[in-house]
Amino acid sequence: MFNNKAQSYKFYWFEAILNLSVALDEDLTFEEIIDEMICEAWHTVTHYHLRLGPTVNGNAENFLEHAINTLNITAKGLSPNPSKEELKEAIKECNNELKRDKYRLTDYVPYKLLYPFFDTEGLEEGLSYIKKDQRTRLIAYMAKLSGNENLFYTILDGVGLQKKIHMNPHWRKFLIKNYVVIRSWVQYNKAQFLQNRNPGVPGIIYKICPENEEFRKLEQARDLWKTVAEITGKPIKEIYTGKDIPIELLSIDHFVPRSYISNDELWNLTPMRRSLNSGKNNKLPSWDDFFEPFAQYQFYLYGLIFPKERSPQSEILIKKFDKCRRNNLNAIWAAETLYIPGNSTSQFIGILEHNMKPIYDAACLQGYDTWKINAEMI
Repeated sequence: MFNNKAQSYKFYWFEAILNLSVALDEDLTFEEIIDEMICEAWHTVTHYHLRLGPTVNGNAENFLEHAINTLNITAKGLSPNPSKEELKEAIKECNNELKRDKYRLTDYVPYKLLYPFFDTEGLEEGLSYIKKDQRTRLIAYMAKLSGNENLFYTILDGVGLQKKIHMNPHWRKFLIKNYVVIRSWVQYNKAQFLQNRNPGVPGIIYKICPENEEFRKLEQARDLWKTVAEITGKPIKEIYTGKDIPIELLSIDHFVPRSYISNDELWNLTPMRRSLNSGKNNKLPSWDDFFEPFAQYQFYLYGLIFPKERSPQSEILIKKFDKCRRNNLNAIWAAETLYIPGNSTSQFIGILEHNMKPIYDAACLQGYDTWKINAEMI
């Protein structure tokens, strides 16, 4: 089913049918399936900035991606992390703006997905219609079939987006019974395709569906910085404003957004007020303005973790760092060259810059916006 794919449509079309078949025991319109596709790919495009297909002159040529970007621009009042219900309501409101992309999405995929089912003895006529893109004839041919053929679904005649697919009841039962396994298989294949389309992006496997907050590993990093304030008697500073951060307002920021880097590595984390962190959201700070203070404050932490002379107070911090090491220090370069005793300021900052700048530049190329700080934030 997923052979000969230049775009990601087959994955999302099949996945939408899979999701809807579990919820609805009825024929599905093309439009219902496409709306489900938009919902399924929404976070991948808007939050993670992944390309679902080729681009020309920086513009999305993938109709699903284009529809999502159009919806993101046109819909009013969408929350930063909208639910499926909220998205489907927005799709209805923006139907006119999305109609062209929706029609283009139905040009080939509903028919091409059936290719392997027709590539069997006795169904040669239907196969020839698929090969020649004779969609009307294919629908008429399917209407004459006995119903005993092992087709995944048949397409019922209708007008435009109101054409429907009729699921083979045996296949529907099979999908529902094996839903978890089949969905995992689809997502695995989809992740492989998206990785090839986005070769410089890390953690693709985590970006094909909304992130589960339970997997985030920031609590121990936050505890590490709180301990810094306790043992030094000095307030934690915010690198973006220079302000002190009250402990009760302490949040941890990813210098390069987590949505791009897909981890909670200590070398990418810095203390920040919760309110400012919410404003920064999914954006990149200016490298020229903020990398130097970021790196200097990272070295401040490093100096406390690896002091020239150990003390009972430093032992407390070292124990906190050791807990962090398990969840927040997985990169080999950081574990073997950055967080080791003996680095000077210039050595530490040089190692950090050498490894972080390519990641930062790649995030810029992927379409991440630069964060602008205004006077109200400060």
